[in-house]
Amino acid sequence: MTKKYLSLSMLDLKENESLLRNKNLFSHCLHFTPPSFGGWGIVRVGMLVPGAVMLFVAPPACGRHGAIAGIQLGFKHRLYYFYVDEVDLVIGKHMELVEEAVEEILGDESQRTEALIICISCVDYLLGSDFDSLVKELEDKYGIPVRLAYMNPIALEGKTPPQHNIQKTIYSFVPPSETKDKGINVIGNFAAIQKNSEIYELLEKAGFEGPRHISDYERLESLKEMGRSAYNLLIRPEGKLAGKYMQEHLGIPFCFLPVSYSLFSIDKNYNAMEEFLGVALDRAPFRQQAFQAIEDAKVKLGSLKIAVSSTANAMPFEISRALTEFGFQVTTVFCDEIIDADLEHLAWLQEHSPDIKVFTNIHPGMADFKNEGYEVDMAIGFTAGYYLNCSKTVPLTLDEQPYGYRAISYLLNCMIQAWEKPQDLKTIISEAAIVV
Repeated sequence: MTKKYLSLSMLDLKENESLLRNKNLFSHCLHFTPPSFGGWGIVRVGMLVPGAVMLFVAPPACGRHGAIAGIQLGFKHRLYYFYVDEVDLVIGKHMELVEEAVEEILGDESQRTEALIICISCVDYLLGSDFDSLVKELEDKYGIPVRLAYMNPIALEGKTPPQHNIQKTIYSFVPPSETKDKGINVIGNFAAIQKNSEIYELLEKAGFEGPRHISDYERLESLKEMGRSAYNLLIRPEGKLAGKYMQEHLGIPFCFLPVSYSLFSIDKNYNAMEEFLGVALDRAPFRQQAFQAIEDAKVKLGSLKIAVSSTANAMPFEISRALTEFGFQVTTVFCDEIIDADLEHLAWLQEHSPDIKVFTNIHPGMADFKNEGYEVDMAIGFTAGYYLNCSKTVPLTLDEQPYGYRAISYLLNCMIQAWEKPQDLKTIISEAAIVV
């Protein structure tokens, strides 16, 4: 579509389902990047591997995001850059220089390096530089696991986009195990599920261990515990390649149970989880608590007009459905694409709230969107808050991971806090250490 927005009533899901699924909702164009966009980039995700360092091989301009994030978030001591120039790229000399850089890194006795990730950019991706062979040579030479990662935005619309590929990379460090315990891994997300989520209690009562998450471990060898797990719960779609890899290479099956906020979706997740694990989970008390939290929040917040963005820790159409079911009015969604899991929620919203306008985050015309006069009472996600200049913004970032029925309470408590104590949006975006 050439417009920068559409109304849900304009979408014929049955006619366009095959076209829309896993596709951009809007036509290709130059991208506008709002200052609210950022967070868990390729470098930061790679830093989830315990004991690992990363060597980023790229032209200088490509390293700015990760370098600044490393300073802001405290992992710069594990991050190295090798900046390549045009001549070395053309003649292939940079491959030899990368070997020298690795020797220097691993020779640093002050750094306890247990694993190495070499991240390359679009330049080597397009040139087809043989980093696979180099990785194997380095692994044999130094006796530590070495992996290749890609920071290649040109592959965003391919079968292995960089956000998905890096998750496969980090979980490739999990070693296989001949024996399995009653452990359950949770993958796809960047932070472990909040400890107050009922999922810990439910799984423990059912005889399982976990959920285990890669951020729980400080040493590479500790990842053996994840390799012994019998099941993977995939809770964000970016981890699908990782789930398939672990199923094929580690013998750990996975089930997609996305982060959700509506009672309908959470019920559906737990039904699928029970079938996947072959157990019954005593979840009724937690569902009742969530229902009561909804009723209490409606009294405090009343009927709000809300905007939602895909930069929040949620599927934008699922959380829009949840908020609509709670009794709020979602007027605006900022989103560029849909996935399979969105379709049922899109269909529900079309029936119950067809006037919702869906705006792209990236259309060049969005640069002056704030002059268009759209007003809401509250925004969910930094991008929605930025475009609508909303002081009552709920960040709902990827740095904290709610899940299950208590995700509802978490969301509503954040909404109440944003309503009662508005903050300067520029300040909260700055404090979130977002790098554009």
